[in-house]
Amino acid sequence: MNIATTYKRRLLLSGYIILIFFVSTLAQTRVNPFEIKQRLKSMHIVDTFTPIQDNFMADSTMLSAAVQDSIPNENAKDDATDIANPFEVDHVPIRKSAIAKRTEKLQSQAESTHSSNGFIFWFLLFGCAILAIVMNMKVKALGLISKSIFNENMLKLFQREESMKFSPYLFLLYLIYCINLAAFVYLTSDFFGGPRGILIFIYALIGIIGIYLVRHLSLNLLGDIFSLTKNTQLYGFSIMIFNQFAGLVLIPLNFLLAFGPSGIKEIILWSTIIILCILLLLRTVRGIFIVSEYLTDRFFQIFIYLCAFEIAPMMVFVKTIMNLSK
Repeated sequence: MNIATTYKRRLLLSGYIILIFFVSTLAQTRVNPFEIKQRLKSMHIVDTFTPIQDNFMADSTMLSAAVQDSIPNENAKDDATDIANPFEVDHVPIRKSAIAKRTEKLQSQAESTHSSNGFIFWFLLFGCAILAIVMNMKVKALGLISKSIFNENMLKLFQREESMKFSPYLFLLYLIYCINLAAFVYLTSDFFGGPRGILIFIYALIGIIGIYLVRHLSLNLLGDIFSLTKNTQLYGFSIMIFNQFAGLVLIPLNFLLAFGPSGIKEIILWSTIIILCILLLLRTVRGIFIVSEYLTDRFFQIFIYLCAFEIAPMMVFVKTIMNLSK
């Protein structure tokens, strides 16, 4: 009995041991929910410390590629689509277009400034300033000049008084005439489509001063050669007086011709030409009266002078203006 009981106990103990071993084996194969796993093994580790030079080269390559993509391709095929992406932002062509428009605007402003008539205002203003100086020097100068135009005796008296001394105001009045005549020539050339610019005005001014210097020197020379000093001096003085009066008349007319309304410029231009022709005719008639006593015996000398120093310079001057206007 005891043996059977002992045998049973051993059998149960052996079975219990086997059961415990089997259960422990199954427990090892299951996942423990409280177990802490090392997650570094499951992560994909990437080396983030790349060299600075490589990053800079990569950024430069990406930037150049972006700029090249933004610039329009000139060699694009004709069959490319014309539909633009409404969400695409392309700043480079816009900047280039704005810069090009700004450059063209500045160039047009520079050209308009270069060829404008603004400098004429300053020359005319300079002439007015000289006139103010003359009025301060001799108040009766304008009255004497206007009376000498229509009265030969007044002209001779005026010439006799001024021949005994040098009068600076007469020289200044002659300078006013040269400036205003050059301005009128320039504005006339500009009206008919001639060249523009301050150099053209300076050329006209130098030409006018040269013509009248040659004329007065030739008159003095002819008077000394042919013993006509008294008559040539009076005729030269009459030329100066008529020119000074013409310079005073040209001051307001030039202002209107340069800065007046476009609708009246043609009227002002032809009116000025008519006034200058009338003054030239009156001066020629006054010259004929001065040398009237020599018309019979020295007609040939007078004719040569008129052709060489009156008609020829005028024709050359008009021809030059016509050539510049083409």
